[in-house]
Amino acid sequence: MNEFEFRWVLMVLVLLIFGLSFAALLWAAWRHHRRGDLDRGNFHSSLAVEMAWTVAPCIIVLLLVWPTARVFWTH
Repeated sequence: MNEFEFRWVLMVLVLLIFGLSFAALLWAAWRHHRRGDLDRGNFHSSLAVEMAWTVAPCIIVLLLVWPTARVFWTH
């Protein structure tokens, strides 16, 4: 795969990640709005939630950086 093809594949992958995350955000907002609960749960003391939204972006960045670095190191 040459550099031009790699950039297109990477762009499509990034757009897919953006689309999925934006769709999840809209779905969560719509679901929360429709429910109409006034008693909102507090999840700031949940270690699992805090770790999930810290580790997930790190994994996504590593998955995007590794092939990029490999292509640029070999050319």
